[in-house]
Amino acid sequence: MTGEAAGIRIACGACGTVTLAPAGIVAQRCPYCGSIDIACTEATTDQRFAPDGVVPFAFDASTARRRALRWVRRAWFPPSKLAARAQSDALVRRYLPFWMFSTYATGYWSGSGATRGIIEMDFRSLLVCADRDADARWPSLLEPVMPGDVREFDATYVDGVDVVEGSRGLDEALSLAHARIERELADTARYGRRSRDRDKLQLSRVEHARETYRRVLLPVWLLEYRYCGRRYHLIVDGARGRVAGEAPQSIVKVALLVVASLWMILFVEDAETAMSIPVAIVEGVRWLVRRPLSG
Repeated sequence: MTGEAAGIRIACGACGTVTLAPAGIVAQRCPYCGSIDIACTEATTDQRFAPDGVVPFAFDASTARRRALRWVRRAWFPPSKLAARAQSDALVRRYLPFWMFSTYATGYWSGSGATRGIIEMDFRSLLVCADRDADARWPSLLEPVMPGDVREFDATYVDGVDVVEGSRGLDEALSLAHARIERELADTARYGRRSRDRDKLQLSRVEHARETYRRVLLPVWLLEYRYCGRRYHLIVDGARGRVAGEAPQSIVKVALLVVASLWMILFVEDAETAMSIPVAIVEGVRWLVRRPLSG
């Protein structure tokens, strides 16, 4: 399959996974868990997001704050207020909606001259966020999702927790997943080749076997932060504790670093002039302090 909707949906009653298959294919077992508790239905043109699985939170807010604070302290010159925010109630618990795809993909490629080849890769638990407004880097943080971590959806898991609504349907999510798969197949096929051969290598088509999907809610602790008019995010994986995000750089700290670097360069070239600068600064500060008193 190369991006178009499948003709048959094979739904597993045991694990909740749905297999996408061409029309006319009859499955005997679920390719995901091996169960025979399956049912075949005609695929619709689009499946809206309604969760059938959930990964529970594995730790509380205090642990999430410690992990977030550790990440902030390792960042490059973050604003001082960011650490304070990471320790406060600004860190919120939230479930994010994801389409989770698995497939065995076969890519057929052509290169310079008559060069041809096949590349095969097994993709497991590839994530596409069902929230169109989510940061595109979040799926890479939350992958891979272990099948054993996914529980059958129950409203008790999300009681008292913010749940982001999934606005992206199956067709759109499947298209994004296939585009990513094609990029990874092409990158793998190009790996190790000479630059002129890499540039000419192109995928002609991709086939998918045993393609499945699930609609899962994944747990995160999220910190939104504004600095100089721009919004930043810090996300803590609520299942395994990994942290990712983009921390702003403090303008004051960066400016001090630049000044210190320039002073070190000057010191190497002309130590006497360099040493006179802090002396002049100290004298200037003393003059500013004494002036109001003398007036």
